[in-house]
Amino acid sequence: MEYKVENKTCQNCKKDFVIEPDDFSFYEKIGVPAPTFCPDCRLQRRLAWRNDLSFYNRTCNMCEKKIISLYHPDKPLTVYCNKCWWGDKWDPKSYGKDFDFTRPFFEQFRELQDKVPLLSLINDDGVGSVNCEYTQNVTFAKNCYMVSMSWYSEDVMYSYSVAGPETRDVMDSLNLFYNSQIIYDSIFLESCYDCRSCYSSTGLNDCSFCVDSKGCSDCFMCVNLRQKKYCILNKQYTKEEYEKIVEGYHLETYSGNERAKKEFADFLLKEIRRYAYVVNSINSTGDLIMDCKNVKDSFVARNSENVRFLLIGGDIKDSYDMTPAGKCEECYEGLTPDHDYRALFSIFSLKNQEIAYVENCHSSKHLFACSGIKHGEYCILNKQYTKEEYLKLKDKIIEHMKNTGEWGEFFPSDMSNFGYNETMAQEYFPLSKDEALKAGFKWWDNLQKTTGKETMPRDSIPDSINDVGDSILNETLACEKCERNYKIVKNELIFYQKYQIPIPRKCFFCRTSERIKLQNPNKLWHRKCMNKGCQNEFETSYAPERPEIIYCEQCYNKEVY
Repeated sequence: MEYKVENKTCQNCKKDFVIEPDDFSFYEKIGVPAPTFCPDCRLQRRLAWRNDLSFYNRTCNMCEKKIISLYHPDKPLTVYCNKCWWGDKWDPKSYGKDFDFTRPFFEQFRELQDKVPLLSLINDDGVGSVNCEYTQNVTFAKNCYMVSMSWYSEDVMYSYSVAGPETRDVMDSLNLFYNSQIIYDSIFLESCYDCRSCYSSTGLNDCSFCVDSKGCSDCFMCVNLRQKKYCILNKQYTKEEYEKIVEGYHLETYSGNERAKKEFADFLLKEIRRYAYVVNSINSTGDLIMDCKNVKDSFVARNSENVRFLLIGGDIKDSYDMTPAGKCEECYEGLTPDHDYRALFSIFSLKNQEIAYVENCHSSKHLFACSGIKHGEYCILNKQYTKEEYLKLKDKIIEHMKNTGEWGEFFPSDMSNFGYNETMAQEYFPLSKDEALKAGFKWWDNLQKTTGKETMPRDSIPDSINDVGDSILNETLACEKCERNYKIVKNELIFYQKYQIPIPRKCFFCRTSERIKLQNPNKLWHRKCMNKGCQNEFETSYAPERPEIIYCEQCYNKEVY
């Protein structure tokens, strides 16, 4: 069948969006209708189900031990610790129920969700990971604290999306991959060593405040450099000159660090910027994309092919609307499908095949509308069926959902167990409480947060890390942005002292939020190259009103290489 471009109006925000012929081919291939929400609203709806950073103390409803959980203790939910949830003392199929064709699908799924025990945190602490109690979506890691989305990493703190073998000694960073070590306050690095405040770079060594650079060492406040050494503000120096100038900034002090940060921000505005960080990729659009082919409208993507509308993922094929994802194929509208095939409308789905509308199901096949199933097959609403019964009933339910307008839609946001302000939706689509409630989202007023309990005023925190002793571990600080109280923990202080980094003046939550916003938005604008005489056009995440000087790939390469 030959498809044509079709203009649609989002049923949620009422803005227009376009569905391309290739999109229709994908939807037909996996057997779902074209979306009725625009890409932004689909992403926002998925993220409203994802709590990555709000942790709470509560009690396991089975063993009654004190645990760390994504779910506030005031929420009337059944929550098990990892050991109990993965154990054999309960059977998710015991909650199975018949489908009622006189009622909406999502209403019945919500009732199932309310009964099936929830996993307190998605991590394998004590099984595949060691000392990773305060983590979410973390596997095969060691000594991680306040970390989300991390695999095969070690000694990582206060970071988001840090993965890959030999990635260790990381603090306050976002989207690091493969063999990056001793990294602080950095974004989207690969194979870097001993770097701080570096962004979108590969193969750096002993660098600070560098952007879009490759194969450099001992560089400070530089952008667009290749295979350089002893450079400051892109100017070449001798080793002795370089070391003297950098020493003069006193980066071990908070004031010196802030001075460098401001000077570097001013310098960046004067230098050309690549329209997008799309590296070793063919026919791909978006930003922070590496080793991809036919990846469109995607952000933070690696080693993937024929993918569209991805936010953070790698090793993905023939999939749309993943947030995030890894090693999956022919998946659609998924919140962390991992090692999956044909997972449609899924939330934390690992090692599954041919499933749809599932939450927290693992190592299973042929599930529809299930929650908490492990090693299952041919289940609907957690009830066991034969293969023939399953296929017949599934088709009948899909027809029912078509009549109710539910088929092809992700789980409604108001079904989420989280308030909008607990989820990653608030980071990417910030809303006030009134705005969130008006838009149909939930809100949670009882965040685990204290204010006004600080024991050390901000102006009493030593400027230099060399003047900070162990006594600060007994102090309570207050964030200079949100006033939230926070503490410095032992391993954190050891990292700061070892690598000469001043004590942060903001809490982990504000630092993480600011780091996410340092990345360009997950949105593309059609623009022209700003190099005089060039007529090239492109899709870029730099909005037209921004002050940066944006070049197309060809003009950028002529200047840089």
